[in-house]
Amino acid sequence: MENAGGDKLRDWTPYVSAYLDDELEPVERTAFEEQLGRDRRLREEVEEMRSMKSLVSGMRLRELPDGAYDHYRERTYNRLERRVGWILLSVGAMVLVGYGLYELVVFLVSDGELAWWIRAAIGAACVGLAILLISVVRERIFVWKRDPYREVER
Repeated sequence: MENAGGDKLRDWTPYVSAYLDDELEPVERTAFEEQLGRDRRLREEVEEMRSMKSLVSGMRLRELPDGAYDHYRERTYNRLERRVGWILLSVGAMVLVGYGLYELVVFLVSDGELAWWIRAAIGAACVGLAILLISVVRERIFVWKRDPYREVER
């Protein structure tokens, strides 16, 4: 679209929200208000947005009653879905990490161009990572089984 002077018309629609929130720079605000005086559709858009803003600003979220979250957590289905989700995520991650380590070992064994000490260093890092991972999992299981506060509700 072009105006009488041959300039392309500016789309002022994205500026409506900034205008109502008083976020426009003074130069932009003046230009927007001038356009607002000339453009009936833009005025209608501003009024529509203004009424929507006043409607939305009057809305308030309801507070949850005391114990609603505790009731949610106590339900068997909610506890079960959380556990199943973590189990599936853990199994999937372990399979992917295991496959990645397998591919790394195959690469290290089959690539004759790598120096022996680089292969040994990568292998040592992988074995160390596996040992640390197993150690952390064993510790978490040990603590979980012996936690005296496991049944205490928050």
